[in-house]
Amino acid sequence: MIRVYDSVNKKFLLQLSGHDGGVWALKYVHDGILVSGSTDKTVRIWDIKRGCCTYVFNGHDSTVRCLDVLKYNNTKYIVSGSRDNTLHVWKLPEGSSTADHQAEHDYPLVFRTPEENPYFVGILRGHTASIRTVSGHGNIVISASYDSTLIVWDIAQMKCLYILSGHTDRVYAAIYDHERKRCISAGTDSTIRIWDLENIRNNGECSNTTNCASPCTKVLESMYALQGHTALVGLLELSDRFLVSAAADGTIIGWDASDYSRKFSYKHANFSSITALYVSDIILASGSESQLNIYNLRSGQLVHSNILEDADQICLGAIRLL
Repeated sequence: MIRVYDSVNKKFLLQLSGHDGGVWALKYVHDGILVSGSTDKTVRIWDIKRGCCTYVFNGHDSTVRCLDVLKYNNTKYIVSGSRDNTLHVWKLPEGSSTADHQAEHDYPLVFRTPEENPYFVGILRGHTASIRTVSGHGNIVISASYDSTLIVWDIAQMKCLYILSGHTDRVYAAIYDHERKRCISAGTDSTIRIWDLENIRNNGECSNTTNCASPCTKVLESMYALQGHTALVGLLELSDRFLVSAAADGTIIGWDASDYSRKFSYKHANFSSITALYVSDIILASGSESQLNIYNLRSGQLVHSNILEDADQICLGAIRLL
């Protein structure tokens, strides 16, 4: 299930039910529209204002572990990553709210296969293990995998551009910094790596590969490797000023978004491991002991702490409902 909370008044608002398994991925789009991915192998689109599901997309063969929503040429695309090692690309239906949707259909509208789904674009294959996260902007999307690599894709051409190979173990987190044309990644090897995508050879040695459906460039080392955490770095968030990382050692570290110098570090006594993170003007962090902390990003102060009802918080998001 999905729970929606009011972070200002510190109260529970509503519950979204419909998935037949745990929800591993959330992405807020606009105007009360939310996209989710689950262990039930589906992608669902929700109207938060009305508290219901509008579309159900089937197609993955295993858990939908991650997703992102990109806008390219005035069309929004959902890119979902799965434990089946693939990425699926879908168009986000226009008029996804029930006000538009109810006029023509009973909701939710369920598509049992990609073939019958008019919003299905295609499948991207190249990873050899579960895909842990995706991040993109425009026509570029980056996927991070347990095969220790990241792949940079062009969804306009549905092909691989680069394979980023430098991590020594599973990659858990990735961010595409489209303004600086860089990829930021982190994983089990406790490092945070910075990749230059504008001048790809700034990273180091490159080679050609045919691991994907189309030939692409394999990058063998990152431009920078940031040290500071002592365990798995599973979460990354990027704001205008800061790159924020969170790890299984219970720490949150803030880095300058331009030069990657270390700016702040938090460690809360109730966090043995941080399981969910969201950053805007505040930092929302949830730990393995069901603790939810809210930090002021400017002052670094802990402004709220609470025990959540559910035993495990897998993902967090913050939105403004008008």
